[in-house]
Amino acid sequence: MSPSGDRVRLALVGDVHGNAPAFKAVLADIAEHGIVNGVNTGDVVMRGVHPKAAVKLARGLGWPTVLGNTDMKVGRGRPRPAGHPASDRPGSRSWTIRRLSNADIVWLAGRPRRVVVEMGDRRVLITHGHPGDLSVVIDVDTPAGDLVKLARKLDVDAIVTGHTHRPVIHRQGGVLFVNPGSVGEGTKDDRRPSWAWLELVDGKLEAHLERVDAPLAPPRQK
Repeated sequence: MSPSGDRVRLALVGDVHGNAPAFKAVLADIAEHGIVNGVNTGDVVMRGVHPKAAVKLARGLGWPTVLGNTDMKVGRGRPRPAGHPASDRPGSRSWTIRRLSNADIVWLAGRPRRVVVEMGDRRVLITHGHPGDLSVVIDVDTPAGDLVKLARKLDVDAIVTGHTHRPVIHRQGGVLFVNPGSVGEGTKDDRRPSWAWLELVDGKLEAHLERVDAPLAPPRQK
């Protein structure tokens, strides 16, 4: 990763969910911070109505992007028959698949479940949920001992996850755990897109949470 002064920095984005306007706003904010490298924790598509643009942005960045559960549904699934009620619902799996090119779908399907990025002599694991099982969620309720054991097993100094849409930073047993929150889906109380960044200063990893000050991330519609 490229240093900025005496620092090495890495932007963390994820859970775009087809919300291209929010994604563009976050990328502009990242640029204003002077950060040029980043990673994506997955769930690029579904539920939002700009899947094609969201994938184009993600692919164009060239940043490592891991497989999210919605990406897997779109990239490795098949659409419902035309005329099925869910097939025409904006943001649904079938609706999303029909608005992406074959190249987009192949790209989504080919995302790895986990990526390790090196920041100086520190190793950072990027995964959407649990690195071995997307149906398992890593969050603040995960037992601390399990988190530390996982980090040691994978030989990493930090674990970055997505999925929960809950921005979190905490440190346990010398391991840094970060969830940057969601770019594309906020809550009824806070519709601002969320992202985060890591920096390496004097050999130590530190994390920071950010919000774009604009109501571009509506809550998920049930």
